[in-house]
Amino acid sequence: MASTNTPILFSLKNLPLAQLGERIHLCGEPQFRRSQLMKWTYQKRLDSFDSMNNLPKKSKSLFSERFSLAKLDLAYHLASKHKDAVKFGFKTADKRGIIESVLLIDGDRRTACLSSQLGCALGCVFCETGRMGFIRNLTQEEILGQLIGINDFSAGKNDKLVTNIVFMGMGEALLNFDAFLSSLRIIMHEDAFFIGARRITVSTAGVIPAIERLMEQDLTIGLAISLNAFDNKHRDRVMPVNIKYPMESLVRIAQRYERKTGRPVTFEYVCDEGENDTPEAVQSLADLLRGVKCKINVIPINPAGDFSAHTPSVKRLQGFADALTSAGLNATVRKSRGRDISGACGQLGKLTSS
Repeated sequence: MASTNTPILFSLKNLPLAQLGERIHLCGEPQFRRSQLMKWTYQKRLDSFDSMNNLPKKSKSLFSERFSLAKLDLAYHLASKHKDAVKFGFKTADKRGIIESVLLIDGDRRTACLSSQLGCALGCVFCETGRMGFIRNLTQEEILGQLIGINDFSAGKNDKLVTNIVFMGMGEALLNFDAFLSSLRIIMHEDAFFIGARRITVSTAGVIPAIERLMEQDLTIGLAISLNAFDNKHRDRVMPVNIKYPMESLVRIAQRYERKTGRPVTFEYVCDEGENDTPEAVQSLADLLRGVKCKINVIPINPAGDFSAHTPSVKRLQGFADALTSAGLNATVRKSRGRDISGACGQLGKLTSS
């Protein structure tokens, strides 16, 4: 009886730039095919080689026998009633989990908040993703697949495509470094999404060796460090990573990053009313960050699981930011988008299953 097994195709979207060129060479195709394939795959977002009308029929057949262009399946999307955020749930490539990511809408800016892991190992107590624990790293295909899916959605609405990227979704991107970096190279490439370093930011809970590794890449993407506390005692409690990498070490690496890249680090500061937005907090932060070229984003804490927290009013948030500014720091209140769809800071993973 003849075998009916379908050959397993390798995902083209899992190939870093250099490996894509090597695979094309092994296929006996000229190197300019790389540019063609990238434009069709990432700019036009095609999922079939047959539709690539500047490729010869022989090349289309050859690539179809070797590579898959399959997209991530969209399990759901939720639009905020405020019309400034859309949360997406994409099925993983193996169909065993859900990746959540968010499109943030602000004037002419369209920011994709991308995930890098299923779950997270760092266990920040105010974060839904942290409550999941670590499941696995996402592949390059799964990271880029979110961006492709978001752009497909926007194109279907006759809206602008993504203009900015923040790696602030599920997981710690710098702990999935290789897939994060290879995805980043494609996001920035002129034949792909062509989003410049100045419009890309990666967030971290403060894993210093990974930040140092990022600095070795000679990139100038933005770096955001989640601070969220004014002393080590409090940060130890809400962010266990602080036990290994305390706040003073975060300040030093922020200074080094600014000197290396010319880009001041942003410290993200999630406010829990009465806990970390007090006059004592203002003074401690002023002492800690005095003379450091940085920005502080003041963010309201969002409901997450059964963690006991109190979201400050807009007035209180602004008062805290104003007090930090008066103390000599550069502080602004960051609007929280997508809270009504569990798509705001710390909320991704509420609808996630593994």
